[in-house]
Amino acid sequence: MVLVLAAVLVGALALANLAGRAQRVAQVQTAADAAALAAAQGGRGAAASLAAANGAELVAVEEIDGVVLAEVALGVETALAAAAQAGGPLAPALAAALGRAGQILDEDLAGAVRLLGPLGEAGIEVPRRLAARLAAVSHHSGLCRAGGGRPLHFVLCRANHPG
Repeated sequence: MVLVLAAVLVGALALANLAGRAQRVAQVQTAADAAALAAAQGGRGAAASLAAANGAELVAVEEIDGVVLAEVALGVETALAAAAQAGGPLAPALAAALGRAGQILDEDLAGAVRLLGPLGEAGIEVPRRLAARLAAVSHHSGLCRAGGGRPLHFVLCRANHPG
């Protein structure tokens, strides 16, 4: 009977230790995710602040081709996360078309769109509030609806971007 109680106690302690570690791993990963997103928008200072707000310490921030990597630590646990920078690198033709559309609509579109594929090669997704306005000026901007029942997905118009 004593051996059974001892085994149950050891099992409960091991389970509690495992649950505590899982919680720390989740907390440090949350801090890394938040730090990467903050760094993509506001740089290293913003990343450090958000890591600290999540109980962790910022270890490193690195930007590679428009993607920010953030590493944070919480005690002995570390985590790494990545986030794309808003308005990151664009294919030149897409950048030109977005610039034209922004001038026509009198609005900065680069920060409002989501790139689909590397450099926006698969097009862009625009906020619902802009879709109808952008479609109305597509013949001037060079950005056309992609079709396929996706009203928020725009690509370079074929006449303006052969191939």
